[in-house]
Amino acid sequence: MRFWKRAATLQIGSNRYDMANLFFTFEVPFEDSEELGSATIKAYNLSPATRSGIKKGQVVILNAGYEGDVGTIFTGKVSRVTSKKEGTEWITTITASEALEEWLSSEVNKTYAAGSKASTIVNDLLNIFGLEVGTMELAVDKEYPRGKVCKGKVKNLVTEIVTLDCKSRFLIRNGVITINDPSKGVNMGYNLSPSTGLLRATEETEDTPVTTNQTTIDDGGEAQETTYKRSCLLNYHIGPADIVQITSNSLNGKFLILSGTHRGSPTGDWKTDIEVKSA
Repeated sequence: MRFWKRAATLQIGSNRYDMANLFFTFEVPFEDSEELGSATIKAYNLSPATRSGIKKGQVVILNAGYEGDVGTIFTGKVSRVTSKKEGTEWITTITASEALEEWLSSEVNKTYAAGSKASTIVNDLLNIFGLEVGTMELAVDKEYPRGKVCKGKVKNLVTEIVTLDCKSRFLIRNGVITINDPSKGVNMGYNLSPSTGLLRATEETEDTPVTTNQTTIDDGGEAQETTYKRSCLLNYHIGPADIVQITSNSLNGKFLILSGTHRGSPTGDWKTDIEVKSA
């Protein structure tokens, strides 16, 4: 990776911009959950016609990385746009969400026969949902002896069946659905180390390895989960539910990414923050 050559492109509707020609910043939070991913983009000094032409529902594609290695970190649609003049500059703030129309509008009213399995029902509902399915592997394929009535928003029905009935992960990432065992990762094998962009943690020193700061999450029961926060140079390869190998003075091993944020600016932050747990 060529860390010193930042590169990014932004598509809004039919218009495509390069960071070399348009000053824009972005913040893309992500998490390993069924919640929709979002992005906040600030574009500076767009023309009046361009500002007024940005509408809710337009496609937003954000690619970022380094010269010669650029990839997608967000795909969605505009959910809100505002423009404000600050001093001599016009700043247009665009909020976008993944799968916005599918999430809000897809509805169904169907009855599935006695003995139907969750995999059959979910596959049928996903066809109605209309998004690409990358992985469909239920941790538990529940059977419904009396059948099942599915009435309402597809996203609510799929989320209920997948996460509650089948104890599985339901994740939408860059417009692609992943359903699998939540103990497993989505992508695996990327190594984060100082040589691949891992940034020094605040508790590390130049000379002495120290114990990693830990955040303990109590889920209300006896089990507790220890998580670790790390930062690296912006990396489009990693995202929610990925398993990464972290190699540093204070942390070594395989970890599952729970959440994080990609942040970018031509002159400011250009990094990916992540929170992980042992895989």
